[in-house]
Order: sequence, then C-alpha cells, then structure tokens
Amino acid sequence: MITGHLGIAAAARSFSREPMGSILFVALLLAAIVPDAVDALYWVIDICSPYGLYSHTTYAVALEAAIIGGLAFLATRSRGVTLTFVLVVLLHSPADYFTGRKLFVPGGEMLGLRMYERPIVDWMLEVPLVIAGWWLLRRSGRSPRWAASVWAIVALVLLQATLDAFVIGRGRSLKPNGCPVVTSPVGA
Repeated sequence: MITGHLGIAAAARSFSREPMGSILFVALLLAAIVPDAVDALYWVIDICSPYGLYSHTTYAVALEAAIIGGLAFLATRSRGVTLTFVLVVLLHSPADYFTGRKLFVPGGEMLGLRMYERPIVDWMLEVPLVIAGWWLLRRSGRSPRWAASVWAIVALVLLQATLDAFVIGRGRSLKPNGCPVVTSPVGA
C-alpha cells in the first residue's frame, strides 16, 4: 500500500472533530507510513528486519502506535487527536495485507494478497482508496486548503500510477532491506 495509507489518514482526519492545522495534518499523513519509515530506518542503520519482522508485525505496529500516540498526546494534550494518530498507525498493517506479503506475527505464516505483483490490480485498489479519503476530507471541511485541492488528488493518483507502472510493475521493491541473505520480495 502506498497512496492508500494517505487515503486512510485523510479519511480518519475527516471523522475527527478535533482542530488540526497543516503541520498536524502532515504529521498524521506521516503517521500513516510509520512502519515503512521504521523499515527504512533499520536499513539505514543496517539492522536486518526480514519481511517486516520488527516493523510490520502486530506487536511492532502496536508499539509504534503507542509511541506515536504518546507523542501526539504530548504535542496536543487532546485525546481525540491522539486516538486519530493511533488509529492511523494501527490501520497500516491491515492495509498492507492487500498489497504485500508480510509476517503479521513473529514465527507465523507470511500473509498477504500480493497485489504489488499485479500493478493494475494494485492501482485499482489504491486509487479508489485515496480518492475516497480525499473526498471525505474535502467534504468534511476539516482539512487544510491544499489537501482538499483538486491538485492534491491529481498528484496522488499520478504518483500511484507512476509507481505501479515503473517500480512495482518491474518487480522492484519500494523498500530497502538490510538483510544480507533475505531479499525483499515484491510487496514485502
């Protein structure tokens, strides 16, 4: 899941009645991709996390959600904003189930529908998801103007199309992997 995570964050924001300016909204978008950012961090510091073991398993995502929720609460003192951030992080793994194949429990089976292996199907899942999130956000009137603009959704749809056509469609993984033996399968 790529732009779909941002669509989920936008939808979550549309339902939250708490005030949230541009900076907090960008932080919410970033919270939606925390497990992927953790994967990238592990790669940078050369820690092997095969198939999302330390970033995408249920336990890892719960810990990431707790940390992000704690930071959101410290920054805003708002339970509603905190809950929105926690929810967005927790929804990362269920969304990844459709596009990739990962461990959801350490030592468990690899799970996922592997839509990254079928870029057109991936595009058909992610684009409606990001459009729905954008539409809900725009309709709610609770977003920064730039996020509800037509240009924002055009950019996200083009980004997804580009990634599906030139990266995912060519069998490349979007995520680096610090594991010397275990390579990242497409959509891992």
